[in-house]
Amino acid sequence: MIHVKKTPEDRKRLILVAMICFGISIFIADIFFSLGFIIWILYFVLLLMSVWLKARSAPFVTAWLITLAILIGSIISGAIHQAPTDLPGRILFILMLAIVSLLVWEIRKNYEFLEAEVVERRKTQEKLEELTRRLEDRISERTRELADANIKLTEDLVKRRKVEASLATANQKLSLLAQITRHDISNRVFSLLMEIDLAKSGSVDPGLLKSFERLEQTSMAIQEQVEFARNYHDIGTHAPGWYPVTPVIRNAATQLDSPGIEITVDCNAVEVFADAMISKVFYNLILNAIQHGEHVTLITFSHRISGTDLVITCEDNGVGVAPQLKDQIFKSGVGKGTGYGLFLIREILSITDITICETGEPGKGARFEITVPKGAWRMKGVDV
Repeated sequence: MIHVKKTPEDRKRLILVAMICFGISIFIADIFFSLGFIIWILYFVLLLMSVWLKARSAPFVTAWLITLAILIGSIISGAIHQAPTDLPGRILFILMLAIVSLLVWEIRKNYEFLEAEVVERRKTQEKLEELTRRLEDRISERTRELADANIKLTEDLVKRRKVEASLATANQKLSLLAQITRHDISNRVFSLLMEIDLAKSGSVDPGLLKSFERLEQTSMAIQEQVEFARNYHDIGTHAPGWYPVTPVIRNAATQLDSPGIEITVDCNAVEVFADAMISKVFYNLILNAIQHGEHVTLITFSHRISGTDLVITCEDNGVGVAPQLKDQIFKSGVGKGTGYGLFLIREILSITDITICETGEPGKGARFEITVPKGAWRMKGVDV
């Protein structure tokens, strides 16, 4: 047996045919049989059947047709002439038909609204299910991608650790080689200086003495460059830390022979977060003033707060720095000596984002300002 699925139009047609057949049957029964109020109940059933028709006007059309059928049936059967009291009942029934048709229409309206809402909810549910499925697919896809990325990152980390280990080994070897080389060069330069000194003591020729002096100066310059290489190599090899400024400056000053030069420090309670070679900064600042200030008699270190920064100042009463050199003196190889002192200072300070500049007036002395950013300075025992 073959079952054919009925379309909404087919169902509407079947309901309409059933209503027509049922209506005709009631009409015939009303003419030939005296069923009383049973006929009216059957007419009500016919009116209620109109709910299943799609047309919104179906209850009203059905009510009009039932009213017409009642009137025609009354005329044909002669019920009005035989029982005049039946007329008010029929009129009352017709009014009831009108009221019921309104109720049926309202039921139909609510039914359509409910049906539309059910359809809308079904569509929404289907969309939600589709979106959920897509979301699950995307989550699964992203999870796979993340898993693959995690595997690649793990592999990269393993490779990086191997490279870092290799670099650490290479750096250790290079550091050892540099130490050995600097040690050998220093020993040879020391031997050379001793030979030059012996040669100078045994020579009376003025020309040879001048040559020996130039050789001695060259050897000492080589020794200074070796010392700079050692200092530069040590920058950043140790973790930065907090250092009290005043003791560091005073310790650096004791390492220099500065007769006739007064060094004052006004940086009590000031601490800076800097590289472990911070003492070289103040050492080279004092040395720079002694070597290039010409007639320096006073070197002053002080501090002040500028906004959120701390400014440490190093001033002297020497000849100062020429305007055209202010931006050049911190470059490698610039200066009257080796040209590495101020360059080394800037490199050490830059480890913790500290900057330095020269702001003095030529002829009145040099003035170096070290600017320490917020977070890299503090006042011990003082709230700032």
